[in-house]
Amino acid sequence: MLESVEHSLQLKDGRILAYHTFPKAEDDSDSDANANTADADNNNNDNNNNTITKEDGRHPVLYLHGFPSCGLEGGACCAHSVARAGGRLFAIDRPGMGKTSSPYKKYVQDGDNKNGKATENDSDNKNLDTLIENIWELVEDRGWEEFSVIGVSGGGPHTLALLASYLERRQLPSCTARLRNVCMVGAVCMSAGSDGANNEIVQLASLVETISTTKSRWSRFKLGALAASMGVMYNYLLPAMPLSLMMALNNNAIKDGPAADREFLSDENNIRIFLSSIRSLAAQGGNPGIYDDAMIACKAGYSHEKVLRKQYGHHENDNDNDSNDNDNSNSNDDLPAVGIFQGGLDVNVPPSHARFVHESIFQKRSEFFGYDDLGHDSTIHGKSEEYAAFATARKKK
Repeated sequence: MLESVEHSLQLKDGRILAYHTFPKAEDDSDSDANANTADADNNNNDNNNNTITKEDGRHPVLYLHGFPSCGLEGGACCAHSVARAGGRLFAIDRPGMGKTSSPYKKYVQDGDNKNGKATENDSDNKNLDTLIENIWELVEDRGWEEFSVIGVSGGGPHTLALLASYLERRQLPSCTARLRNVCMVGAVCMSAGSDGANNEIVQLASLVETISTTKSRWSRFKLGALAASMGVMYNYLLPAMPLSLMMALNNNAIKDGPAADREFLSDENNIRIFLSSIRSLAAQGGNPGIYDDAMIACKAGYSHEKVLRKQYGHHENDNDNDSNDNDNSNSNDDLPAVGIFQGGLDVNVPPSHARFVHESIFQKRSEFFGYDDLGHDSTIHGKSEEYAAFATARKKK
C-alpha cells in the first residue's frame, strides 16, 4: 500500500474536503524513467508526450472512489499506473467517507416543497450537487488548466454528474479548467437496473429505491442501521480480526465469484492492501457518511444523464457510425473523451451498466473496453495501466 499525503481544503460552506496524493508512486516512476533513458526532455512534454500542466509537468487525474471506500483506495488501485503514464492522482474522500472530509449538511430550505422542508429525494440530489461544487473548488484551488477523471465502481454517478456539470459550465468565464478525459471503471449506473448483480447490490438498490419513492421511515431506519453497523465493522471488527480468519471468511464469500476475482482476492498481499486502503473509511462513523453515499450510488434516473445524452447525441450525419462501438472520431466539438472499462464477468456492477452508459447515455460516442474473462476487482486492479493511459492521453485531433 502506498503511503499517501493527505490534504485538507476548507470549502466555502465551512466544511473540509480531504484528498490524497501519492508522491512515492511518482518517485518510483521517475526512477524507472531515469533508468531507461538519460536524455528525456521534460521542458515541454512528459515521458508520455502529454501536455504540461501546473502540476510539475504531471497531468492531474481526479480519482472518485468506490462504495464504500475512501480516497486511500486510489493508492491501491492505480496511483502507480497513473504516475507511470505521466499523471498525478488526486483521490478525494467523499463527505463522511474519509478521515477529515465532513458529512453533508442536512438540507432544510424554504421553497423546497410546500412544507418548507427538503424531501429525501431532494436531499440526495443536493448532496450530489454539493459534492460537485466542492470538486470545482478543489480544481480552482489547485489552479489546474486541464485535468482528467477516473471514476471507479460506486463512483459512477459522481463521475457522470461532474462531466455533466463541466459541459454546462464550460462556456462560463469562471470555468478556466478543461476536462480532458473521463474513465469509468466497473462503474455503477442504476438506471440500467440491477439484473445480473449480486444479491447484496440488488437488496441495497431496492432499499434505496424504496426510500426515494415512498419516503418510508422503516426503510430509512434499515439503511441507517446498516450504515452504522458497517462503521463498526470497518472501525473495530476488521482491524482486530486475525488475517487467517479474514482470509477464511473472504475465501468463502468469493467462492462463487469469477475465477479472476478469486485469484486476486485470495492473495494475502492484496487483502493487506485492502485493509490499509479502508483504514479511515468510516472514521466518522457509518451514518450519515455511508448512508448518504449509498443513496447517491444506488439511485436511478439522475437528471445529469439527460444532459449527457443531449451533449453526446449523434449529429444527423453520424448515423452511419452507430454500429462501431469504438468510433469516437466524430467528437468534433471538444467533448471530453470517455473510456468505459468493464469486466465481462462482473457481478458487483454487471456489464449491462457499462453497456447502458456506452449506448444510451453516451450514444456510442464513448470508447468501450471489455474484458470477457475478468470480474470487478480483477478489472479495477488488473487493468489500471490501460485506464491510466486513457486518462492521461492527449485528445486526438
